[in-house]
Amino acid sequence: SMGAHYNMIFGERSSGKTYATLLKAVEDYVRDGAQFAYLRRWDEDTKGKRAASVFDAIVKNGEIERITDGEYNSVFFYSGRFYLSKYDKENMTRLNSPDPIGYAFAISTMEHDKSSSYPGIRNIIFDEFLTRTTYLVDEFVLFCNVLSTIIRDRDNVTVFMLGNTV
Repeated sequence: SMGAHYNMIFGERSSGKTYATLLKAVEDYVRDGAQFAYLRRWDEDTKGKRAASVFDAIVKNGEIERITDGEYNSVFFYSGRFYLSKYDKENMTRLNSPDPIGYAFAISTMEHDKSSSYPGIRNIIFDEFLTRTTYLVDEFVLFCNVLSTIIRDRDNVTVFMLGNTV
């Protein structure tokens, strides 16, 4: 509510931190095309079933359908990108939005993204930024490098750092 560029959100597990920020990201995309970055520490968390399931609760609750006025009803994850999707269970067909609504990034592999440009990203969601186990060596520097890759010289990006209470 204060319009800060960096927002740290703490709460118990399953209190809706990720749900709320992803919902905001979809609403922003539908409203004005603002893409988002979903950031995790480890590469394994930004691939396959882990990344594909990030929107499951939002989809199950009908939020995608509500936000898009029925144009889409799901989110499809493919090759590091999230797309709005219309899945027809009866015909088993899927129609995806032409452009991604967001991208998945891993701090552990940030070197691979440095030459890319993401001018459409205006929300960055760093999920599980606190851990009870191991942080990466020089994690803060790597995190800053990811932000530099995404933000470049812009000042219209909001960072949400989500962490469970400790």
